[in-house]
Amino acid sequence: MHLKFVLLLACLSQAKTSEQVRYDNYKLYTVQINDVKDQQLLSDNEKVLKLNSWSAARRIGDSSDIMLPPQSQEAFEALLNSHNLNYSIKIDNVQRLIDEQRPKQRLSSMEWTQYHTLDEIYAWLDLIEARYPHVVTPFTIGDSYEGRPIRGIKISYKPGNSAVFIESNIHGNEWITSATITYFIDELLVPRNPAVRDIAHNVDWYIIPVLNVDGFSYSHEVERLWRKSRFNSDPTGECVGTDLNRNFNYRWMEAGASADPCEQTYAGPYPESDPEIRQLTSYINNSIPEGTIKIYISLHSYSQLLLSPWGHTALEFPEHYPQMMGVAKGFADAVVRRYGTEYNYGSSATTLYEVSGSGKDWAYGVKNITIPFTLELRDRGEYGFLLPPEYILPVARETTEGFVGLIQAARGINVL
Repeated sequence: MHLKFVLLLACLSQAKTSEQVRYDNYKLYTVQINDVKDQQLLSDNEKVLKLNSWSAARRIGDSSDIMLPPQSQEAFEALLNSHNLNYSIKIDNVQRLIDEQRPKQRLSSMEWTQYHTLDEIYAWLDLIEARYPHVVTPFTIGDSYEGRPIRGIKISYKPGNSAVFIESNIHGNEWITSATITYFIDELLVPRNPAVRDIAHNVDWYIIPVLNVDGFSYSHEVERLWRKSRFNSDPTGECVGTDLNRNFNYRWMEAGASADPCEQTYAGPYPESDPEIRQLTSYINNSIPEGTIKIYISLHSYSQLLLSPWGHTALEFPEHYPQMMGVAKGFADAVVRRYGTEYNYGSSATTLYEVSGSGKDWAYGVKNITIPFTLELRDRGEYGFLLPPEYILPVARETTEGFVGLIQAARGINVL
């Protein structure tokens, strides 16, 4: 059994007056992409049919996950049939899954059987900081665009350890990330497994459970599938938010990012335009001794992937790519042993898609952190961003074992 921390009811989040966006009878399709023309067909019809891409095809021959409203579905299916594109429906009513994710009754403890709000996570942080002052050091990198504190903790059992830095929930809709990392924090504080005890005591952990605090709060209170920040840089005022994982000051806007404020991959008006990213990089630059961080992890969902640099090009690989792949294999091999969950790994550009201005590439390209990853948790699209609560514990447990395998592999190549 895990420690159950009683949360003060006064700290539980209060629903705001904003009306929640609903997705009644929205469907999630998976569409087979056979050639470049298929990709262009979807792109050309994106705005007309109100297509919302959850996951783009990694390469020709793969599938794209696309959500769209009821009024567009008949036309969309006719379009696909007329071009002989194979498709199937993964989710027949998106709102049903959203409703199932929201607890009928708020628990007064963190038991990882439901998804928690930012206020609930912060109330839990208050309690563990008070309970474990000899191990837990709280920190705040600053305030978000809307004025929320961005909180993290350092877990350290002794001086002189090398460190792992983890930022989670940089995309507001990826709830499984903060659920998983809070479970992992609990494991580090009460490590019953000797292997977990080893990585708790001999590695320092800097963890920010929710980096995109505004987007995460908005996804709970208004629009469950909200991805971006809430920073408004659109001159028209119509489109809000930046994709924070395109906003780092390394190879900004070179590939896989948009200059359109209305796009989901909008990189912001300039690098580090958003306070969340500006303050994250400032904290690492000014508050953590240079060279301490050996591993950087940006925790995401979904796809079951471990992605290394480079994101901006598939034509070259970083100097330490072999070491990165060895550590990635250590993670994947450890994860699969628990429930049989398989992870693929490789560079972002060769394994998923091109992306620039991301956290992991900044960590390697600017901070010289040898092992940086984007870690995409479960699943591979059956539920996508709407992973039901009953999956929280299995994902969290296997990820914890994956981190053990990752650390052991990193030691094997003298990274730690």
